[in-house]
Amino acid sequence: MVVTSWKVGFWFCFFVLLVSNGYWCLVVIDQAATNKYTEMELYSQKQANNELGNLIVSGIASTSKKDVVFLLRQANPDAFIVDDKERVVYQNMSFYFKNDRLVSIGEPTSKKAR
Repeated sequence: MVVTSWKVGFWFCFFVLLVSNGYWCLVVIDQAATNKYTEMELYSQKQANNELGNLIVSGIASTSKKDVVFLLRQANPDAFIVDDKERVVYQNMSFYFKNDRLVSIGEPTSKKAR
């Protein structure tokens, strides 16, 4: 009886170890796939923001920084707006200005040239 009990315990623990390792391997693979798809979605969102930003810049290129900040505050009075010297950050979107005129939206023009 003693000889069989350790064998049963060994095989039971071995089976539990294999199942738990298999489960954690699946969790790691799932997490890697999720991160990859999230990264791809973020890239496409940034690209869409840049394209939309270029359209907006071409439409309101003559608008001053003060007017853009006023329009943003009017659109959402509770939004967090950071007004720096050459840029305005509005809810995770950056508006870049040069000589008080809108130049780009999304990322600075020096980064786009790279």
